[in-house]
Formats: sequence, C-alpha cells, structure tokens
Amino acid sequence: MGEILALLGRGLLVIAGHLAPLVDWFDVRERRRRRTRAAAIARGERTEIPCVLKDAELTGGAEQEGRLAVGGGKAVTWRGQEFAPGALTMQAVDRQAVTFHSADRRTELRVHPDEAAPILRALE
Repeated sequence: MGEILALLGRGLLVIAGHLAPLVDWFDVRERRRRRTRAAAIARGERTEIPCVLKDAELTGGAEQEGRLAVGGGKAVTWRGQEFAPGALTMQAVDRQAVTFHSADRRTELRVHPDEAAPILRALE
C-alpha cells in the first residue's frame, strides 16, 4: 500500500512539474496587484496605478514608466506633479495596454485595460 501511495505521489509531482511552466506566474501576480488596487480605489483610497506617460511638460516628450496617483478626492498626479491633459481619446487597444492621446497630441498615456476606467474617471 505504501508503494502505491509513493508512486501516486511521484506521479502527481511529475504532472505538476510539467504543468508549472505553462502558467504565467508574472501575470498571476500582476492580476492580483490590479485587483488589490481596484479594491483600494473602490474604498476611496488614493492609489498609484502603473503606466507609461509621454508628455511635453511632465516627461520632456520622452516615454517614461511611472505611476499615476488617483483617488482620495485629490487631483491626479504624476510623480507629485498634477496631471491634467484634458480630454483623452483611445488610440489603440490590446491585451496588455490601452493607449490614449490628448486632443492636442502632446500627451500619450498607456495603461493596462483593467486600470483605464479609474484613471479616466479621475480625470473627468
């Protein structure tokens, strides 16, 4: 009986070893972080959302990774500076990012699709 259980245990370990590489663990972790940020925003807390921003004044026209702070009844900020690009128009969408441009095309914002809505609501 012990040998059968040991064999079954080894078989399960081998199956788990073959299935583990199929899971995108980075995506699992990031999905959990997005859910945590969404819950914080729903509670009315100030939350920093990762994005890529290209803005003439805030980034000198270069693309920079950073975080937009939203919620808490305060203005949206990028690295401590107020971010108010005006109306944003969606330009491109894929599984990893949504790209928005301002009306004057001086600002480009890329953010994960799950986190676009809170940013747009905060900028209204």
